[in-house]
Amino acid sequence: MSLVVKDLSIRVGSQHLVRGVSLSIDRGDVVALLGPSGSGKSLTAASLSGSLPGSAMVRGHLEVDGQATPLGDRTRAGIAAIRQDSLTSLHPLVRIDRQLVPVLLRSGEASTRAGALARAELMLEEVGFAAPTQVLRSFPMELSGGQRQRICIVQALACRASYLIADEPTTALDGVSQQLVLSAFRTAAEAGAGILLITHDVVAASSLCSRAVILDAGSVVDQGSFSHLASRAAHPIARSLTWAAHQTTTQDKHTAA
Repeated sequence: MSLVVKDLSIRVGSQHLVRGVSLSIDRGDVVALLGPSGSGKSLTAASLSGSLPGSAMVRGHLEVDGQATPLGDRTRAGIAAIRQDSLTSLHPLVRIDRQLVPVLLRSGEASTRAGALARAELMLEEVGFAAPTQVLRSFPMELSGGQRQRICIVQALACRASYLIADEPTTALDGVSQQLVLSAFRTAAEAGAGILLITHDVVAASSLCSRAVILDAGSVVDQGSFSHLASRAAHPIARSLTWAAHQTTTQDKHTAA
């Protein structure tokens, strides 16, 4: 059981922004999609979740658990997206409880509203909220960007989707919240979800993901385990990314000492 995309190409106007990208995600696996800014990571994520802008022309093949699925389908079953901009994922005029509870009921995580509220509180605690009841009674604009992002992650996990497409899900979070979110992803993978993690944070990716796909200028230039990507056999872009992560880790160790 896996999500497989083959020969994905995306064009906006006369610009070919993604060219011939192929990758796969098995159930229970976490795969990182890495690359410099502008390399096509977010466009690739949007194509898989069916959220490309209307001006984009997309070609390629997508299979979800052996079933061919149109890349432009915005009602795609089995895939949940976590986007960079939390304000586009949450309705600004609807309280958080009224956005999470229906998702939990539809997915079967709970069978009653009371059960769904209790489950929502627990899931919010798992990603670092100390006062989940208060959060559930809040409107999105009353919360910080980092808080909204964590709620979007809970919303996606509540879907019980087979595959999660997470586009920079920890960018707006502090270190403690980031670790809680990564732990939530790890738990989801252990329960059988396949996860594609799009990120600039190679340190976070290497702590969670089994392997990575490297994009540059819209094309896959390398892929494999993190040990391969740090080796001399890896593409220079892959080595530069993993070297930067190594430097960050080394500096953190020296600081802690």
